[in-house]
Amino acid sequence: MKLFWLSCLLGASLAAQIQMSDVQIQKMGIKVQEVRLIRSEAMGPMIGMIDYSDKGAKSYTLGAEASVVELLRHKGDLVKKGEVICKIASSELLSSLAERNDLRNRLKLAQEYAHKDQQLYQDGVLSLREAQKSALEENTLRTKIQEIEGRFAFAGADIKASDGMSFTIRAKQSGVLAEAPLKTGEKIEPFRPYLKIASTKEFTAYIKIPPKLIGSISKGASVLDTQGHQIGTVMSTTGSVDVLNNTATVVAALKNSDQTYRPGTSSEFYIAAPISEKWVLLPRSSVSKYKKKDICFVKTATGFEPKTVEIKKIYKEHIAVSAEGFTSHTKVAKDGIITLKGALSGMGFE
Repeated sequence: MKLFWLSCLLGASLAAQIQMSDVQIQKMGIKVQEVRLIRSEAMGPMIGMIDYSDKGAKSYTLGAEASVVELLRHKGDLVKKGEVICKIASSELLSSLAERNDLRNRLKLAQEYAHKDQQLYQDGVLSLREAQKSALEENTLRTKIQEIEGRFAFAGADIKASDGMSFTIRAKQSGVLAEAPLKTGEKIEPFRPYLKIASTKEFTAYIKIPPKLIGSISKGASVLDTQGHQIGTVMSTTGSVDVLNNTATVVAALKNSDQTYRPGTSSEFYIAAPISEKWVLLPRSSVSKYKKKDICFVKTATGFEPKTVEIKKIYKEHIAVSAEGFTSHTKVAKDGIITLKGALSGMGFE
């Protein structure tokens, strides 16, 4: 019987309203925060290495060995489109330039012949087959020139800025130099990007996860920071496990709009996995014990109302509770909890 009456009293006390004016709330240093409804569980923290994203990045490659003659910009520098990054010496580009110039001269002659043959065909002097031969030669030369100029485009070389010994390399777009030679005289390996310009707002995170979580993380899952804010999306998950550290890897695309992250560094991440019911994310400081129950204080029009909560999971900065009785506009007290518990216990306040 005694236990029954204790339960009744506890229920009555939790149903009580704590009357407070806005002036009293401010005077007592009580602060509130809006809750956040979630449909997924944040797993973590897990460590991820950060790198520049390949999305929208521009890389520079050569088909043969070359060397750096002059280095004007370095790895990590911000560059603008058209800005000179370096100068290189390349026998491949030098021979390609000579070949291109020769083909351009031949193209001029081919264009003249094709034009004359077209006139002769219209006058009935040449057959269609003969006229098509000169037109085909013109198109063949034009295609070869485009193929050679493509080599310069892949290398980022400015054909017009060549001095016959070296080639000027310009930025294909604005961004940050994710890859660049370290010094003058450095060798450039064939078919390996020697320059890469990437975005400063799009990063990739390679997050290490325990093997048991491989089946719980799918493409499109949200990536969260330590504050619970979504900062990215899972792009893929490796099905294999690294035997050296017994982890799998999740590749995630990160937004870096506030410049929080730096390539080459590591950070803590959470990955959201779907849950079968709605949860509410509360500030960790907002939940406390009262007569062996977990409660929070919900803001009302006239003050606060204590509410019993069912804890689902505890994180570093937040506590996930059952969403029953909460809406997306519900606000809870996150500071001044001791004062509110004192008022709830009948200690009173001024």
